Amino acid sequence: MSVQIDLSGDIALVTGGGSGIGESIALTLAEAGSAVAVADLNAESAARVAEAITAKGGRAAAVTMDIADPAAVAAGFETVHAQLGQVSTLVNCAAMWVIKSFAETSDAEQAKVVDVTLNGTMTVTRAALPDLAATRGQIVTVVSDGAKVGERGLAVYAAAKAGLLGMIKSVAQEHGREGVRSNGVAPGTTVTPGSAGFVDAIGADKLAKAYPLRRLGEPQDIANAVLFLASPLSSWVTGQVLSVSGGFSMV
Repeated sequence: MSVQIDLSGDIALVTGGGSGIGESIALTLAEAGSAVAVADLNAESAARVAEAITAKGGRAAAVTMDIADPAAVAAGFETVHAQLGQVSTLVNCAAMWVIKSFAETSDAEQAKVVDVTLNGTMTVTRAALPDLAATRGQIVTVVSDGAKVGERGLAVYAAAKAGLLGMIKSVAQEHGREGVRSNGVAPGTTVTPGSAGFVDAIGADKLAKAYPLRRLGEPQDIANAVLFLASPLSSWVTGQVLSVSGGFSMV
């Protein structure tokens, strides 16, 4: 006997779905049967991932979305509704960061990181709530183990992600009666194009020594956890944040 995850009939919106962890999440949800709206600031990246899904027989839509712009978020949801239908799974993966010490980070850099990573994610989540209440859906927000324990060179990013920890739990409390579940996944350092600068600056081997499992994460590691939290297997799980970090954080 085997256990299978079947997301047929599900419609997922994945922000930051055009590359890295978001791309892996979008592809994994599609493989499980979900229709996927691939939302990304980069239109070409979103289209590439959506085309990869449809080429394998799945349903997908490419959505150009700047999550820091409420008007763009609203327009993105209109596109999803027109092409796929109501969203039943929201995966918040879009973010940005600046790799600098806190003291060297400018006010403008700080504002941009917070505007995208924290405020933008809250804007998308708020926009998705009517759909999620109607579908009794779920939210999975990608945060960071740095939000729990801090991270050198990423103080503002860690602070923004820490703010999302509060959102995850508050939304779970406020909307549980509607059948909406809200959970998070907290990756450790994961090898993606976006993390290359951070990994290269410190060194992959040196970073890996901080992890009991002695390796850095791969996007599929995170996608597997999101798949569980987006599936009926986690139907009695809400308000939780799962560290997927090779043991970096055990809080």
